[in-house]
Amino acid sequence: MEPERKPLRRHTSFQHIPIMKIIVLLGGESAERRVSLASGEAVAQGLAARGHEVYKVDLVDPVRLVPARVPLFNEAVGERPPDLSEIPRFTPRRLAALMETLDRQRPDLAFPMLHGGMGEDGRLQAALEMVGLRFVGSGSLACGLAMNKPLAKRLFLSAGVLTPATLLVERDWLHDVAAVSEAIHGRFGFPVVVKPEASGSAVGLTIVREPELLADALKLVAGLGSQALVEPYVFGRELTVTILGREALPPIEIRPHGGVYDYYSKYTKGHTDYLCPAPLTPEQSDRVMDLGLKAHRALGCRHYSRVDFRLREDGEPFCLEANTIPGMTATSLVPKAAAAVGLTFEDLVERLAWMAME
Repeated sequence: MEPERKPLRRHTSFQHIPIMKIIVLLGGESAERRVSLASGEAVAQGLAARGHEVYKVDLVDPVRLVPARVPLFNEAVGERPPDLSEIPRFTPRRLAALMETLDRQRPDLAFPMLHGGMGEDGRLQAALEMVGLRFVGSGSLACGLAMNKPLAKRLFLSAGVLTPATLLVERDWLHDVAAVSEAIHGRFGFPVVVKPEASGSAVGLTIVREPELLADALKLVAGLGSQALVEPYVFGRELTVTILGREALPPIEIRPHGGVYDYYSKYTKGHTDYLCPAPLTPEQSDRVMDLGLKAHRALGCRHYSRVDFRLREDGEPFCLEANTIPGMTATSLVPKAAAAVGLTFEDLVERLAWMAME
């Protein structure tokens, strides 16, 4: 039986937190690199503002230790993700160099702010676990489960959390548009959502309303070197729930002006409205928060996560995914949810750092 969730309380700043040496890990090699750079810069600045000794390390240049005050990235995230061919690869040699940097610097903890790729799929977390370095966020197993969306969906269902049906399109099937279209018709019909099996920030996501548009959506996913996940489109409202520690924060409703919460809508200021707390009935709000906690626990997440939902027109919530390293940019959702319970951005990142030290 799930423990009863206590009434949400207003949060206040921590007192008497010792000064820590913290290395923020950011950048990386995925299509979400620019989002990671923006998130990592914000986290480093927030921790430094509280007096901590903070440095940044970009995973593609792991021997370079950058003080928090020196900007690595001070641009907008941009309207579209970068071309993967322009991003250096994170090789085993770079991983070894990163471990040497961390061993030489001896930080109190690492603060991963990597989105997608090996920085969020559990591989980086496994390396940190092997060397015994404390770090913020979920461990390697939970990160791997969350990034494997088909497997995560099975765990959601086992925990009593509804999630849309799924058709997994393997790489060698992506070019057989007719076969995929036939499978969609046989499973759930159009419209559908097509997205990479293991990615975030809406990179490669397409809402396909007609079969004639399927080929372009599959080609987009193929270009990312990924398998495709196809789900029936859930008509309704877009919601997200932040989990902080053992609590669910107030749900946020997301209303993109263009109708689709894609990469452009996520990271272009003024193109999406965020309602926090979401205009829900108390019963709806409590239910979505409880389901968010169940999804978080089903994956074994710790410290924090963000769980995304579609609230169907009949009021039934469907969990889309859980994010183990959610964004911390100027338009990100976790800081907005934290602000709704009285936490400044500096409060939030320092609280996460302290959770990792407990």
